[in-house]
Amino acid sequence: MNRRIIGLCFALAGALLLTGCAGKPPAGETAGPAVSLTALQYEIENVAMDFSDMWFFRKIEEQTGVRVVFDEVKDSEWNSSVSLAFAKGKMPDMILRGSLDVEEYGVTRHLLVPLDEYIRKGMLPHYAERLEKSGLRDQLTASDGHMYQLGFLISQDVNTNGHFFINGAWLERLGLKEPETVEELTEILRHFRDDDPNGNGRKDEIPLEFTFDDNITGIYNLFSFFGLPLNEEYVYLDGRGQVCFAPEEDAFFSALEWLHGMYAEGLLDIDFISQGSNIWAEKVNEGNIGLFSYWRLQNTALSPETAAAYRLMIPVHAEGTRARLPRNMDTIEFGAALTTDNRDIESSLRWLDAQFETENMLVSQNGELGDTLILREDGRYEVSYVPKDNELYRTVPVICGQFFAPAEYYASVYVPAAHRQEKAEYCARYEEAGVLEDTCFKLLTAVAPKTAAEDAGLTRLKARLKTIVDAEIVGMVTRGVTEDGRAAFLRRLQEAGSGEYRKIYQRIYDRRQGGEKNP
Repeated sequence: MNRRIIGLCFALAGALLLTGCAGKPPAGETAGPAVSLTALQYEIENVAMDFSDMWFFRKIEEQTGVRVVFDEVKDSEWNSSVSLAFAKGKMPDMILRGSLDVEEYGVTRHLLVPLDEYIRKGMLPHYAERLEKSGLRDQLTASDGHMYQLGFLISQDVNTNGHFFINGAWLERLGLKEPETVEELTEILRHFRDDDPNGNGRKDEIPLEFTFDDNITGIYNLFSFFGLPLNEEYVYLDGRGQVCFAPEEDAFFSALEWLHGMYAEGLLDIDFISQGSNIWAEKVNEGNIGLFSYWRLQNTALSPETAAAYRLMIPVHAEGTRARLPRNMDTIEFGAALTTDNRDIESSLRWLDAQFETENMLVSQNGELGDTLILREDGRYEVSYVPKDNELYRTVPVICGQFFAPAEYYASVYVPAAHRQEKAEYCARYEEAGVLEDTCFKLLTAVAPKTAAEDAGLTRLKARLKTIVDAEIVGMVTRGVTEDGRAAFLRRLQEAGSGEYRKIYQRIYDRRQGGEKNP
């Protein structure tokens, strides 16, 4: 009897031992995640990435116990994939990076989870602390007063997109000083055309090299010489808080008259009409360009040899005007959202917030600590080197991951790389020179909340107006500005809804300034 009892006890003990070990992995292995979620993940167009096998996300999985199965979508297919995801019977748990219409999917269709309550309950501690201190909450607040998204922000204290760079080697060779007025610049461009500044005995210099409709490499920046901060949305604020539609302003036509002169004299490369940034960069790198605008010189599409020949030029001004470039500001991009089909909101937020922890976040952008990223003695992180050929994207998500770093916080934890310091220096010089618009146009276009109806109306009107504006810029640059042509152009703009376009933006701005509750 006693032997049978002892035997049963040993058997029971063995069974209990086996049961206790069943939930543990063998030695040398780790337990699988407690939670598995799905995500529609944005991926940039020209880099092959494998998020599911990425070192960074394996690290976040270890920290949180949450595994994410990524559905990776390239930039060119992003919008259609988002629409399809919301049209399916089953949505992914999360939408990550890219862009998302939170008014449509959150406010109108109620397919996104409002995050306000979860933030108040402390379920996103790293993210929430920075959000509240930044004063940027209103940029993430939808028209119904709720937040349906986490923001993406890399504050670089950048006050304008494109800076002007003039060929300093040519100026020195020809004994010319940097221009301060449009008239002086025009004379310098003529010398660049006629006086063989590259010294090859051929008349192959291109004084002005630009693309078309943007504020980085595009001719839109040249309108600033005439006091017009022309941007891709065509609206700006005057000193009285009134919304102006740039193509209807007198300065728009003054700039076009000057540009026509540049074209007629062979000073402006007419390829600006159709060439993209890649062709533009190839031409600049050939070394035969006098003036262009660009984000910065270092760590760009320009070769080091090309960059070394150029120096920053303060925007010149036409007689009786003050140069005004479009002002930039910290605007928050879409970072992440949870769909109403999300199976575990708490785990989703834990996984996301882990990426906002300071070291994790900086690693996600710059690479592994001890390799591309180092921790200095003063407690700040610094980039030791930047891998070539987009190598970082093999191990960390870079701009495809989560990041929220307002200016004050970012400066306290991170030492910018040399090329970012270069950009900051240019911005400081432009600010000191007083050549930026007073109020950033992005208060209208990116910050002030819009209703779904307002957003749809602006999108529809802009598409119609852009067709007219683009055609007229090309026409007036190549054929010149006439009174009849100007009148006909203004009439077409009015018929296409320029007045309504401006009024919608004015209503949006007035509502924001008046502190009225969003409809």
